[in-house]
Amino acid sequence: MKALRFHEPGDPLAVLRLEEVPLPEPGPGEVRLRMVARPINPSDLLQVQGVYGRKPTLPATAGLEGLGVIEALGDGVTGWAIGQRALPMGAQGTWAEALLTPASNLYPVPDNLAEDQAAQAVVNPLTAWLMADQLGLGPGQWLIQSAAASAVGKVLIQLGHLRGFKTLGLVRRPEAVQELLDLGADAVLCTDDPNWMKQVAECVPGGAHAAVDAVGGSLGGEMVKLLRPGATMLVYGALSMEPLQLPGGQLIFRTATVRGFWLTDWKKRATPSEREKAMVDLLAAMTSGHLVVPVEASYPLDHWRDAVAHAQRTGRSGKVLIR
Repeated sequence: MKALRFHEPGDPLAVLRLEEVPLPEPGPGEVRLRMVARPINPSDLLQVQGVYGRKPTLPATAGLEGLGVIEALGDGVTGWAIGQRALPMGAQGTWAEALLTPASNLYPVPDNLAEDQAAQAVVNPLTAWLMADQLGLGPGQWLIQSAAASAVGKVLIQLGHLRGFKTLGLVRRPEAVQELLDLGADAVLCTDDPNWMKQVAECVPGGAHAAVDAVGGSLGGEMVKLLRPGATMLVYGALSMEPLQLPGGQLIFRTATVRGFWLTDWKKRATPSEREKAMVDLLAAMTSGHLVVPVEASYPLDHWRDAVAHAQRTGRSGKVLIR
């Protein structure tokens, strides 16, 4: 079978290779999936570059998420059938024609959920879902988020409509402002405007009830200043690749909390029942159309170079998938 592998960390376009490897046979408790769709997420590219928190043994097959169809069952596997669609949680190596995974890590996909949506469920939508849960946002409360035009950002905007909380998005590109307003954001501001912090204070005069930051650097520090006393900011990314500049005085006098969120850590800590409930509820919201993750383009596995180059462009309107 074909697998997109890397033998050393580096620029994905330089170190990834499409190789022929043996088709794996499932052992006891394992399932083999024929992979049909995989998104290209920042975490995938960061892992190939060697700067992600989860480092595989090299050589490794890239890809941490995707949708598969069961094509082989190992001994002792029950409750699953050949031909059934399934999502592997905590997978490594989805950028291949087939994937071995423990059956205990699989979640069934509703029949009427589209492939391109299902393939993206266990990273970005799940991250947004869990962060909203942890922040405990209620009707009428304000969430400020950086990187609001990202997949996580767009899901959080839709979650605001579903749960009743309000979203104020921060973006770098002026053209993203109207796009997110059309999606349903309550307010969107471009951080290139020197008056953006003043504008936030005017939109949310009492300060935000919570914030999520995917950028870090100075922007993350500025966001702390926009919280109301006792509020929490979750940090789930570092797109600026700069240290988060936290204002000590603001943390003290606002009694604010800033802490990290990493989906991989949640998957390790959550009980099986907690993971199942989160996935069932999330997939139901996606199947009903309340949560939609946009897709900009799809490429076959053989055209992976075009797919990776496309995924690294700025200003995309949605995810790039490998099929």
